[in-house]
Amino acid sequence: MAVEVVAGLLAGSLALLSDAAHMLTDAGAIALALVAARLAARPPRGRFTFGLGRAEILSAQINGAVLFVLAGVIALEGVRRLGSAPDVEGVVVLVVGVAGAAVNLGAAWA
Repeated sequence: MAVEVVAGLLAGSLALLSDAAHMLTDAGAIALALVAARLAARPPRGRFTFGLGRAEILSAQINGAVLFVLAGVIALEGVRRLGSAPDVEGVVVLVVGVAGAAVNLGAAWA
């Protein structure tokens, strides 16, 4: 993820930056889901007589809202770049893309 951010900044690639941001939100969503699952597993007590089972739903809503905002930011930046397109270093984008595909294929076979 950090490699994609650095490469995206150096290459001027919105695609790499948006993919890195999406991976960051995926990692955050997994962490939030784990916390929510632990909260939901707690027994009912005190004010929460039915427990915290809705924590998982709240976690999903937060994840959806974050992805929605991220999509808006990426779309706005894309529209901004339509007016004044920056020079993108295609070789850097290609190398990082191929490396990312190789890592994904390796993870799929593991």
